[in-house]
Amino acid sequence: MTHIESNSPVSLVYCGNSGVFDGLMISLLSICRHTSRPLHVHVLTMDLTRVSDRFTPLDAARADFLRQMLQSRNADSRLMLYDLSDEFWSVMCGSPNMNTSYTPYTLLRLFCDLLPLPDRVLYLDTDTVAAGDIGPLFDWDMQGCDYAAVRDYLGGKFIGPSYVNAGVLLFDLPRIRKSGLLEKARRFCAEKRTSFPDQDAINRLGKDKCMLPRSFNEQYKMQPDTVIRHFSKTIRWFPVFHTLNIKPWNIDELHRVYGTYEFDDVLAEYSELKKRFELVGASQRGDGQ
Repeated sequence: MTHIESNSPVSLVYCGNSGVFDGLMISLLSICRHTSRPLHVHVLTMDLTRVSDRFTPLDAARADFLRQMLQSRNADSRLMLYDLSDEFWSVMCGSPNMNTSYTPYTLLRLFCDLLPLPDRVLYLDTDTVAAGDIGPLFDWDMQGCDYAAVRDYLGGKFIGPSYVNAGVLLFDLPRIRKSGLLEKARRFCAEKRTSFPDQDAINRLGKDKCMLPRSFNEQYKMQPDTVIRHFSKTIRWFPVFHTLNIKPWNIDELHRVYGTYEFDDVLAEYSELKKRFELVGASQRGDGQ
């Protein structure tokens, strides 16, 4: 059951460091192609260079470029950048999950309840690409639950049928603040190391959830009804067992391995915009002079 489609903004949350710029651009471009509604985008970042030189925050120049990109498509769209360096470190400085196969930036989604965000927000991983209008997902009737999510493709098989993927999460923040779900999840990740830190925390602690159709977070391969294709790490059984971790910006591999060409229009636009950003940056630095 869904709410009636409206022209109100779709509120999105992404998390990451400077390295998510490409994924953010592709994800937002794809969403813009399928909805006429304004996007209010909230990007959570932090400076974590005390842990790794790679962990630099998404900077203002990249955020400004993405903001202009959005507003060129809808003047009512917005992009807000939040630096959670202090808040994160105060909670997670001793966490055993600071050095796993997932960057600490995945944990930032657990801080949404501390920010002045809209009551309803849709969290997306930066390796998600829209193949349809996300409006019906954002408007989904959550039936009074804290959050809504899609069953994890692998976890649903090997962990349990109600184990969800944390790459697409629809949050009811007033309910979450009341239940303390994200606060409990932060504490869990600060103290316990697990295979999928924040995803495990949400699954263990977040029992008050609404299950969404697979079409809103397709983690395996494109289907006729796919709305969001999530290019998460997955496995293939044939011809021999192996893992795959191909991202949308790995365009050649996307074609060769997955045989995915559905997003070529978005990827062509992304490639041109990235060149433009790099040229502007080179000009401002005085490169080549």
